[in-house]
Amino acid sequence: MAAALERALGPAGPEADASVPEAPLLVLGPAGSGRTALLLRAALAGGGDGPRALFLAPSAPSRLPEGGGGDPRALQRLELRYPPTLAALAQELGAMAARARPPGLLLLDGLEHYIQGGPSAPARLAALLLEASRAPRPPARLLAALRVPPPGPRVLPVLRRYFPAECRLRPLPGVPLRVNVRLVLPGSVPRGWRLRFEPHGGLNVTPGPGDGDGDEDEDGDGSGDEG
Repeated sequence: MAAALERALGPAGPEADASVPEAPLLVLGPAGSGRTALLLRAALAGGGDGPRALFLAPSAPSRLPEGGGGDPRALQRLELRYPPTLAALAQELGAMAARARPPGLLLLDGLEHYIQGGPSAPARLAALLLEASRAPRPPARLLAALRVPPPGPRVLPVLRRYFPAECRLRPLPGVPLRVNVRLVLPGSVPRGWRLRFEPHGGLNVTPGPGDGDGDEDEDGDGSGDEG
């Protein structure tokens, strides 16, 4: 999953350890940090030669960002569907697993919307994703996005049991449309980028530091990764 992100943003810092398997990746960021834009850019990266991608979200994005390298075939690889509830999302995941050709890349946006149904909703969502990953023909890669702070004190510890890799988005204080990105993979050195969102949907990317802050408890309850 980190490979899909690096296709979208370009390499940054040291290369990942090739012996570390790709893991489901959770994109974390506050409102307005560009989580949706980053997922869609990952879907369109590679132009017409990238994998088939399925984007699931509770509502349609306001625009599709640039990211297909100018290749109109990039959009032809992308399927967008909008299940409004967790039950509808479960149906989409079940139908995906039954496809003769499942997508090579699954992008799930707006997790905070799907896990508002009570304290058991995060665990149910994680179970649905785990079941989809065990299908006879599962999607090769999964990227999901969650707004922080999450809608509950134990959400992140539960989801982190399924998502061992994280990409953390942090807007620069006092600098509109500028975001630091930190990619944290198990068994690998963190990597980073700096993003500048253009007024008309463009995205300028430069390598940035992979270290620094970003390890504080984003649950806001002192629970950290326990649980």
